[in-house]
Amino acid sequence: MRSTPLVALLCLCAGRLGAQTSLVLPAEYERAWGSPSTMVLGANSTRTQIVFANPFPIGTVLLGIGLRDSTGSTDDPGFTADLEIALSSTNALPGALNVVFGGNVGSDVTTVLPRQLVAIAPMRANRSTGAFTPIPFTTPFVFGLNGLTNLVIDIKVFGRSAGAQWATDRALASLSGRAVTTGVGCGAGTITSTSTLGNYVVGSNLTVALGNAPPGTLALLTYSFDQQEAATGVLLPLSLGAIGAAPNCDLMVNPSGGFSLYVADLFGAASQSFVVPPLVAHSGLGMQWGYFVPTTPSNSLGLEITANRTIWIGPEIVGPGAGCVYDASSSATPIGTVNANTVPIVQIVRA
Repeated sequence: MRSTPLVALLCLCAGRLGAQTSLVLPAEYERAWGSPSTMVLGANSTRTQIVFANPFPIGTVLLGIGLRDSTGSTDDPGFTADLEIALSSTNALPGALNVVFGGNVGSDVTTVLPRQLVAIAPMRANRSTGAFTPIPFTTPFVFGLNGLTNLVIDIKVFGRSAGAQWATDRALASLSGRAVTTGVGCGAGTITSTSTLGNYVVGSNLTVALGNAPPGTLALLTYSFDQQEAATGVLLPLSLGAIGAAPNCDLMVNPSGGFSLYVADLFGAASQSFVVPPLVAHSGLGMQWGYFVPTTPSNSLGLEITANRTIWIGPEIVGPGAGCVYDASSSATPIGTVNANTVPIVQIVRA
């Protein structure tokens, strides 16, 4: 008996299920934070249809997705979400999506996660951009068997348990940049930043400042474009308590980006300023101050550290490879709001 092309492909896929890889889309947000939103898990009843153009080859087997809780300075508790997820391959374009959800769905639509309660784990304030909540599929999806090369991820949230504080991390197009303090420090020192143009764009004079440190102490400013890993395969945060720093001291950026040394003044302040060059545009930047204090039995290294300052240099661009249709108030509506300038950040697990 001769196998059909579909049967042969599915047999090939079955042999590959043991090896899994993941892909973050949009890719430029893998090591940089996005912006909070009410999409997907960010509200109690939502429908979010995410479209990615040409994300991977036809025949790729998808086993699950991951979603990311937006960064902040507080721990977010765990909760349960009542979810349903369907996938399809489509010719719908991220920049020209239909306001009718059904108008973007491909002919191979598959319910990869039938409606069920999914446990969403708690999220620490000090966390990596690699900290995604995994949602495995009960049914794998083989991409593009209908010959279409764009992916639709259709997520319905019917409800969340009490106490959920999740805000879905997303890519958000903007002509300007932005800055936010992420995580918590382990000392009195604080980190702030300002931009002379007011919006963190190319050509701005960017100043990153330390405040409230002990006067006259040595301070180190660490900076990096990587807020995901401390080293290859090792997710941030990197605990410095293990080497004698103050308890709960977490490095939130990859230290390979380098650091600058300063001495805090009589007010416990220090700062660094630089002009944002053109090559930094559309890049997420993490900056964090560490400063030395007199050693104690619980802090033999004499090091304390601030939170991380996450800075995005504008302009920030989302399209043309990604877009979404969403309704942040109802999972049942057939019509949503089309937006090619914002999309949830998704980790896709592949065989």
